[in-house]
Amino acid sequence: MILSCSIEMKSDMHFDYIILGSGAAGLSLAHRMASDRYFDNKSIAIIDQDKKSRNDRTWCFWESNEGYFDSIVKKRWEEIQFYSKTLDKRQKIDPYQYKMISGLDFYNHTIPFIKQHANFTFIHDEIISVTESPQNAIVKTSSNNYTANLVLKSYPSVEKLNPKEHIYVDQHFKGFFIETNKPVFEPSCATFMDFRIDQKDDARFLYVLPESETKALVEVALFSNSLLSKEDYNLILTDYIKDFLKIEEYSILEEEFGIIPMTTYAFKKHNTKHVFHIGTGGGIVKASSGFAFTRIQRHSTQLINCMKNGSPLANSYDGLHGRHTFYDKIMLHAMLENGTAGEDIFTDLFAKKTAAQIFKFLDHDTSFVEDIGIFKAPPMLPFTKSFFSVFGK
Repeated sequence: MILSCSIEMKSDMHFDYIILGSGAAGLSLAHRMASDRYFDNKSIAIIDQDKKSRNDRTWCFWESNEGYFDSIVKKRWEEIQFYSKTLDKRQKIDPYQYKMISGLDFYNHTIPFIKQHANFTFIHDEIISVTESPQNAIVKTSSNNYTANLVLKSYPSVEKLNPKEHIYVDQHFKGFFIETNKPVFEPSCATFMDFRIDQKDDARFLYVLPESETKALVEVALFSNSLLSKEDYNLILTDYIKDFLKIEEYSILEEEFGIIPMTTYAFKKHNTKHVFHIGTGGGIVKASSGFAFTRIQRHSTQLINCMKNGSPLANSYDGLHGRHTFYDKIMLHAMLENGTAGEDIFTDLFAKKTAAQIFKFLDHDTSFVEDIGIFKAPPMLPFTKSFFSVFGK
């Protein structure tokens, strides 16, 4: 039996757990719960207005071993290319692979599996508010109220942060999935970052993820707190495809757009007895790069272990913050103070360090001695200024 919610319902419903948001964090956690017999007798609701029936995003990440969602990896690369105005470097990334999962493949894999379990309820409704009583959390939607022993909330409990008060920058991106009528791409190598375009006082780069010789995702990412018009994003992409990829004729199969908050703000401080934050809402997004998918998988696994072992849920954040939060503050501050610092920092990193060393650092798997080696690679002046600016904050 699959439970469902009708907008005609008027009485409150109680669950052991309510997951708010059916994106990467919510569905990654729910999939693990559905896979674990420990949760068989727990009632679990997933609330999201979006039915996740379209390909709305793409997740790219690196892993050194087989991953939890390896079965739906659409494409993987063992080589990456880095470009800037002063560096052209292609390299193998072993022991890592760079992987891509499409949003629709992820939804089609996780949602049907979760729905096979009778203790799960999918509720498609607008979330109005989340409040608390001494006994539980109360989720108000546009058509009903629900209560739960624990709400797992994947979006922040604060409005958009003020960049003047917190170290904060948006990563906004626009991508075209394109197809050409003749072979132009090299499927074995992904362009990880291309800074050759005009930075316009921001940090701007393109990446190219070829699925085949004729199909690729071409996407621009910008680190700034000023969004562009749709036409401006499109112009960056069309100019890049023409000027740098040297492609004149192509079809746009799909488009995607998104915004990722990059900040070291402690979203987890909003956790309470009955409301716990995951995903973007828990500060799981890597503040200095915007990468999140692998970190979400790590957090989901650790959170499940905490639930089963009776450990404090805050322990699930272990390894995801720590001293690297301070490093992220320095890097974010340097990029915000000088828009071109992003290109300079990543150019020097890739010039002096291997991709594997950089990935290891971004995964928080480096030793303190290795950390020092990473920070000695980029220009010291912007880092030194930012160090003293954020020290003690």
